[in-house]
Amino acid sequence: MTTTVSPSMQLFVEQHPQCMKVLRQLSNMDWYAAGGWSSFIGPYHAGIYMQIAKGNWFNHGLDGIHFEFGLTQESLDTRTLAIDLHVGHKNLFDREQFNAITVERMEEVVNGWGTEDVRFSRTNLSERLSLPVRFTKSGFGKQVAAALTQMSDLAPIIDDGLSRI
Repeated sequence: MTTTVSPSMQLFVEQHPQCMKVLRQLSNMDWYAAGGWSSFIGPYHAGIYMQIAKGNWFNHGLDGIHFEFGLTQESLDTRTLAIDLHVGHKNLFDREQFNAITVERMEEVVNGWGTEDVRFSRTNLSERLSLPVRFTKSGFGKQVAAALTQMSDLAPIIDDGLSRI
């Protein structure tokens, strides 16, 4: 009996070591190690994805606030992926109130990055930010971890917003 593996599961298996490189890079960084962060790597319909979040971000069901990227065949072909900031689960906290407290400050930080092609939305309740990351096969872990480090600049704003709702 021959078992056929779907292309997305094959990509998950092949690219899992790359995501583990990101996790190893992050775990050696002070902001991640001391900041109460956690990570999740899992399969999805187009390949593999990774989320990172802090313990107070309501992400225990993977649908709270988190930074996330998906590694797909298209992203491998173009050597570009997007890391997104999702403000998820509407039943766990008041997203409208949270966004009213945080959006302006987040936008100011993001504009200060001077990063080309970054997308920031003031109006979308859940898809707040998308940061494009160019990568090489050998530099993937360091390049993605550096982008997540940049995005971690938003963590104090997120923490403050959650504490105020």
